[in-house]
Amino acid sequence: MKNIFFLGFFLVVITVYSLGCWYVFHRVGQAIQSPLVRTVFSWIFWLLACSFIVGQILERGNPHLVSSIVSGIGSTWLAVFWYSFLLVLVIDVVRLLNNFLHFIPTNFMSAYLTPVSLLVGGAALIFIVVTAGYINAAYPRVHTIDVQVNKSVPDKNELTVALLSDVHMGFIIRNGRVSRMIDNINATHPDLVIFAGDLVDHNPKPVVQGDMGRYFAKINAPLGVYAVTGNHEFIGHPKVSVDYLSQYGVKYLRDTLIEVAGIQLAGREDVTKKRFVGNERKPLSELLQQMAAEKPLILIDHQPVDYAEAQRLGVDLMLSGHTHEGQLWPFKILTQKIYGLQDGLMKRGNAHFYVSPGYGTWGPPVRIGNRPEIAVIRIHFR
Repeated sequence: MKNIFFLGFFLVVITVYSLGCWYVFHRVGQAIQSPLVRTVFSWIFWLLACSFIVGQILERGNPHLVSSIVSGIGSTWLAVFWYSFLLVLVIDVVRLLNNFLHFIPTNFMSAYLTPVSLLVGGAALIFIVVTAGYINAAYPRVHTIDVQVNKSVPDKNELTVALLSDVHMGFIIRNGRVSRMIDNINATHPDLVIFAGDLVDHNPKPVVQGDMGRYFAKINAPLGVYAVTGNHEFIGHPKVSVDYLSQYGVKYLRDTLIEVAGIQLAGREDVTKKRFVGNERKPLSELLQQMAAEKPLILIDHQPVDYAEAQRLGVDLMLSGHTHEGQLWPFKILTQKIYGLQDGLMKRGNAHFYVSPGYGTWGPPVRIGNRPEIAVIRIHFR
C-alpha cells in the first residue's frame, strides 16, 4: 500500500517538476546569446535538475559519500530552482501586461531590462536569497512562550518545556547540527523536553550509522525526554527510528497517556499512520479515557489537527509542528489555509494550542519567510 502511494506521488511530482524545469530552462536559454555558453548552461542546468531526483532516490538507500554529496547538491538546487521559477514567471507576467498596458517606458526597457541584465540581476538576486535562507535555517532561534493553565500541581508553580519539531535528522541534518541542537536545548535549562514528530527523516540509516542518538543521552531534563511519531517516521521505518532513539533515553508516546510529576502527557501517533501501515491511530476520546480532569494535560500531536475535539475533551495545551511555516516563501500561504494555525500560540476556551515552525528542514536546507526554533514554553499553574 505504501509503495503504491509513493509510486503515484512520485510520478506526479516528477511530472510537475520536469515541466517547471523545462519552463525555466527554455526562458533562461533565450537570454543567452553565445552558443558555447548556452551549451555549457544546458549541461549544468540538467545535471543539477537531475541531482534532486537522483538524490531523493539515493536517500532511500544506504548512506555513503556519493549519496550525501548528490543529496546535498540536489536539495539545495531545489530552492534555487523554485526561486528561479518564480522570478521567470513574474518577469513573463509583467512583460505580458506591459504589452497591453505599456506602463514601462521603452527607453527604460532597452537600457535596463535587456535579457542579459535580467539574467545577471536575477541570478544575483536568487544567490542572495538562497544564501540568506541557508544561513537562517542553520541558526534556529530560542523562542520563549508563556502559557497560563488554570489547574494546580502540588509543589510546582511553573514548568519549563523545550519543544522541538521537524528536526529531520538524516542526510542533511547530520551530527554537527544535532550536537549543537542538544547544547542549545541544555542551555534553556528545561524541566522536560518534547520532540513533536519528524525527529528522523524518511530514512533512519544515516541516523543509526552516524550514531546521532548518542547526543540525546546528554540532554539534561529532570522530568525526561519524550517524543511522538510524525509522518516522516512512517514514510521510513518507524520501528527502527523508535527502537534506536529509545536506547538513548527518548521515550516515545505512541497513543499513550502517562503522568509525570503531577502533569499528564498524551502522545498521539501521526494522523498518516493508516496510509502507511494500514491501521488507524487511537481516537482521541479513547486515548484520554483514563485522564484525570483535575490535573494539567499536555497533548502532543505532530500535525495541528482536531482542535475542537481536543478542547472539548479538556486538553490544556496541545503541541504540534509539521507545517514548517511553509519553509520556502510563499508556501506559508498554503499551510495557513490548510491548518488555520501554522505557527504560534492560539487559545480556544481554556485550551491552548501551540504550533512550532520546526527546527530542521525537509529537502532544501533553506528557510525563507520563517525562523526555525527551539520553543521554550513556560507553563504557569494556578
